[in-house]
Amino acid sequence: MKTHKLTAQIRKETGKNACSRLRRSGFIPAVIYTHGKSEVVQVPGGEFGKLFKGKISESVIIDLEVLGGSAEKDQKVIVKSYQLNPVTDEVTHLDFYKVDLSEKLQTVVPVSTLGTSKGERMGGMLDVVERELEIEALPADLPEKIEIDVTNLDLGHSIYVKDLPVSGSLRFLADPERIVVTVLVPKAAKEEEVAEEAPAEAEATESAKEKAEE
Repeated sequence: MKTHKLTAQIRKETGKNACSRLRRSGFIPAVIYTHGKSEVVQVPGGEFGKLFKGKISESVIIDLEVLGGSAEKDQKVIVKSYQLNPVTDEVTHLDFYKVDLSEKLQTVVPVSTLGTSKGERMGGMLDVVERELEIEALPADLPEKIEIDVTNLDLGHSIYVKDLPVSGSLRFLADPERIVVTVLVPKAAKEEEVAEEAPAEAEATESAKEKAEE
């Protein structure tokens, strides 16, 4: 289980005005939730930005060090939801969920591909149909991303959810028959195939017509 470190401080003030002041001073207001309980904290915006580099994921487990209060100092959390400023795209609020290592999580994990497919080398185009997948797993088995090796994927072939490897407690919640990655056949090749089939069909129809006349 890979984790990432982040610090937080207990918030002394709450409310819209207090949160605005926090943001102006470079902090993000946040809440830690766990089974009906919650704690209000603040995290350094720069530190959080370095951790996620603009792409916030629910599948990253964070070692959160909570300072300045009676709360449990060291907590493992994931980002359950977040809010962005519609103009600047800056994170304006975070909801953390405290992780229980013995409890399975249901979350969404991004999909990434490895290598260049055989189909692409033949002129096809790789199409990642599912950019993320919903999974269930214990925190120890939670991957930060699903990596798919597409090297041997041929023209017109696909990789389905049922083809993806699983280990430990990991389970995919999507339909096993759902296509995750496919290699699209070039338009020119499709048109050529249709052009070749058309004369053959016409010839078969003509032959059948001649037999009927006999």
